Amino acid sequence: MSSTAATDFSGIWVPLVTPFSADGSVDHPALRALATKLAPDVAGFVVCGSTGEAHALDEREQLAVLDSVRAAVQGARIVMGLGGPHRGRLHEQLAALRERPLAGLLVSPPYYVRPSQAAIVDYFLDLADRAACPLIAYNIPYRTGVAMEFSTFERIARHRNIVAVKDCGGSPALTLDLITRTPLQVLAGEDGNILSTLCAGGVGAISAAAHVFPERYTALFEAIREQRSNEARELFHGLWPLIQLLFEEPNPAGVKAALAHQGLIDARCRAPMAAATPPMRERLAARLAAMGA
Repeated sequence: MSSTAATDFSGIWVPLVTPFSADGSVDHPALRALATKLAPDVAGFVVCGSTGEAHALDEREQLAVLDSVRAAVQGARIVMGLGGPHRGRLHEQLAALRERPLAGLLVSPPYYVRPSQAAIVDYFLDLADRAACPLIAYNIPYRTGVAMEFSTFERIARHRNIVAVKDCGGSPALTLDLITRTPLQVLAGEDGNILSTLCAGGVGAISAAAHVFPERYTALFEAIREQRSNEARELFHGLWPLIQLLFEEPNPAGVKAALAHQGLIDARCRAPMAAATPPMRERLAARLAAMGA
């Protein structure tokens, strides 16, 4: 698929965690420092996605998080997470975001209500009509309770403002169909599928694990793009044990624990999410030490 620079989502994107202070508020200095550290090694950021605990942030906090990242990494490409079952509220959020230049919006089907496929199509087309930037469809049935079918992707892909998909659908066949039978740019959304998705023709990944050693994930992406498959495979095999460990407990607990071990943020999550358990922190510390962190 040919894309203009404005709608090219290739590369490794990091869905930023949201650091919290001891009093429970967003730790904006830590957030800005983390974004600044990661920016040179990644294609861009997703702010207020599921890894960013957007569910636990009110709308004012979400905009403040976005503004902090924009101020810290001026010129970086930023995608904002957007979703929920209340259409009127989504329209209000879109209006607020119009004042903030974005590379795109990451949009999942509305959670909890389990809409029909026709309703999902209507949901995406409504938001795409109103958005001032491109949409990345986020297929993540284990969080939303509903899976997007291939026919749904075919229909929404006809909209000029829906250009990509974050693929967490859990189906290798669907991944291949999206790559070979639609114009959508396909980004791996499950870290364990980064190598297979890139090898199949995906354009990149939105990778929570890439908070840690982001340069290795970008090197993996570049190796595939330059057809150095042996090097890419070796890089991924080296990352795989860490990827498995990071998600032994619900995301983003493991990622935050790893970043805390590196002295970058506090490991705490906001309820109802829980921070990583002490045994997990110990295993992560050992793994990171073995990998040179």
